[in-house]
Amino acid sequence: MQKIGYERNKYDSCVYFKMLQSGEYIYLLLYVDDILIASKDKKEVCELKVLLNSEFEMKDLGDAKKILGMEIVRDRQAGTLSISQEGYLLKVLGDFGMDRAKTVNTPWGSILN
Repeated sequence: MQKIGYERNKYDSCVYFKMLQSGEYIYLLLYVDDILIASKDKKEVCELKVLLNSEFEMKDLGDAKKILGMEIVRDRQAGTLSISQEGYLLKVLGDFGMDRAKTVNTPWGSILN
């Protein structure tokens, strides 16, 4: 990725980014064999996919709906994108037999006193 002009994020080595001529960015998130590409510039996304496909055998699964246990919900009309880990959390709770645990209220002391 660095050979084709992408910078590696200094805080997360799985994230690469590149500033485009328009001033927008394109991001590539890589984790083992999962790739997520994000940018406002669809042409750049398509070009990156073609380049990666020429180097690696890969499948384009279309718009991302889930990655690393996180569900991605997009509302194009509202221009929003949200990420939820509810499904992953419920799976972890189930793995430890906590999925049917009783809820309890946790008292909070006032932080202003």
